Amino acid sequence: MNNQEIEVKMEIKDEAQIENIRGFLQENKNQSWQRIDMKAIYYDTEDNFYQKHKIAYRVRCENDCIVATYKSGKVNTQGVFERVEINKKVTNLDADISVFADVDEVWNLIKETKDKKFMPIVITDFVRECMEINWLNSRVEIALDLGFVQGNKRKSPICEVEIELKSGRIEDLLSLKNELSEKFSLELSTVSKYKKGLILAEQI
Repeated sequence: MNNQEIEVKMEIKDEAQIENIRGFLQENKNQSWQRIDMKAIYYDTEDNFYQKHKIAYRVRCENDCIVATYKSGKVNTQGVFERVEINKKVTNLDADISVFADVDEVWNLIKETKDKKFMPIVITDFVRECMEINWLNSRVEIALDLGFVQGNKRKSPICEVEIELKSGRIEDLLSLKNELSEKFSLELSTVSKYKKGLILAEQI
C-alpha cells in the first residue's frame, strides 16, 4: 500500500504575512494559487475506536467534491508528519467506512466498526490556497490554510502553512521549511487539525 503522505506544518502568527508568503513562493506570473473551500467532519465510534488506534477518519467537502479519508501515522522529531492516507470520493458527508473495503490493510483493521454508531467529534472549516512548486531537487505542494477548527462547541483559529513532499527528498522539504520559518517567523507545529479539535473537545 503506497499511499504515504509526508509533510510539515507551520503556524502563521501574523496574518499580514500571508501575502508576503504568497509572493515569495510564486515562481512566475503565470502560476496561480488554487482556492479550495474545505469543510470536514471527523468521526469516531462511541467507544473511541479510532482515537485508540491513532486513526483519523474524516469526510470532507472540497469545493464541489466530497472525499472520505483514512489517516494514520506519526510525526518525527524534526516535525515531519509521515502518514498513510487513503482517499475515496463519496456522495455525502455521512460516516460510511465501507468505502475502504477494497483496501485490505485498512479494512482488516477497521471492519469491526462497520456496524457501530459513528459520532462527529471534530469539525474543520477553512479556505486552502495551494500550489505546487519546485524546490531544490524536489517537487512540493504548498498550502495556506485559514479558518477554524471546532471540538464540541469550542473553536480555535486555523492559520497555517503546510508543505507536502510530492516527489524528491525529505531534506529538501526541511530546507524549505527552514527558509520560510526564518523569513516569515513561522512556528513549527506538530499538532494536526484533528488533534487540535480533540483537545478543544477535551477528548485528550
